[in-house]
Amino acid sequence: MMKPKKLAALFVAFTLFSGVTALAEAPYTDLGGLKSRAAIDYLYDNQCLDFAAGKTFAPQQVLTRGDLAQLIYSVALKLPESPLVFSDAPTPKANDAMAAVAAQGILKGYEDGSFHPDEPVTREEFAAVLYRYLKYCGLEEIENHQLPYGDIADVAPENRTAVEYLQRKDLMTTTDNLFRPREGMTRAAAAETIYHMMHSDADYVSHVDVESQVIRALNAEYGSMPAFFQQGTLYWDGDKLVLGFRGSPRMFLKQRLKKDVSRYDVLVFRHVRFARADYDQLMTRAVNCIVSEEGVQNYVGSVPDYKNETIDVIVRRPLADTTVQKLNERIGKGVVRIHDVRTAAMRPQPASPAGETKKVDTDTNKDLSHSPLYDEATNAAVNSVIRDAMK
Repeated sequence: MMKPKKLAALFVAFTLFSGVTALAEAPYTDLGGLKSRAAIDYLYDNQCLDFAAGKTFAPQQVLTRGDLAQLIYSVALKLPESPLVFSDAPTPKANDAMAAVAAQGILKGYEDGSFHPDEPVTREEFAAVLYRYLKYCGLEEIENHQLPYGDIADVAPENRTAVEYLQRKDLMTTTDNLFRPREGMTRAAAAETIYHMMHSDADYVSHVDVESQVIRALNAEYGSMPAFFQQGTLYWDGDKLVLGFRGSPRMFLKQRLKKDVSRYDVLVFRHVRFARADYDQLMTRAVNCIVSEEGVQNYVGSVPDYKNETIDVIVRRPLADTTVQKLNERIGKGVVRIHDVRTAAMRPQPASPAGETKKVDTDTNKDLSHSPLYDEATNAAVNSVIRDAMK
């Protein structure tokens, strides 16, 4: 059996996903009063700007093919992994993004096995890539009829459908009705276009601002977050921040939240079966049970699903029936959901009617890569752990 200290370290490593996820504000120092600042903050807040590391965003710098691949890959969430390896990929992480978009025909590589990640992207090339991504997602018909761009004849014939579609969808409109297809697509313009694609109602909810305000209110009422987590949970479900209470909230909490939280309308109050501290205990008991019954080699990780009040446990091979029975006895039937890496690796990936490839749970016939059972954070955590274990 694994030594207690080593087991504790392993547990901590794989439960980092379970924390209150406070996304940092964009740290870029060169945005100033930029018109697209809200878009850049939104994308950074949602971890879509991996290509812009450091303290500067360089908003007027022309986007490169590598930047665009990482941007689409981060936004997409559902692109399947691909075994493609490009000879000029700067990092393995960048290659993952380039391989995924290339495999789906969104932004292809070259016949010689290269991707040319440093090559600048023009406005019409960006439009074509975004159009192919929208086709991958299942395009909606647009009835918005507009006068064509005055320079539509300058757009390459193979890109005109994309440019016209994005214009009708109000994604790449201009004030002077000129598209300027051969100009470079700047990072700022790309961020603004992607932002409007993701969040067209412009009702941006800053997770970091709202969560910071809520945490301050909880600290004031409960004394500390650990004290609150003995009684409740806090997690994002899309753009709704859910406050779960095992009992009743403190008498003046809602009054304080109404006063101190700028977007009180995004808060959801819920009665829950488990507090945050309970999940920590449940995961510890699940780890101990699996390791004691099957050895540490079969355990990969565990993630709490606050929304559905379950624990996801990832293992390398299917658990023995006796182990499952002991988990049910020690933790509660239906509380633990098991994912095994071996089944995930062998699982077929059928294409949907729209041509999208999905990972399907053969037991429930539900898409695991974006299951309606989970919030996005849980999906991302489970899939990330499984992918890492399969490498």
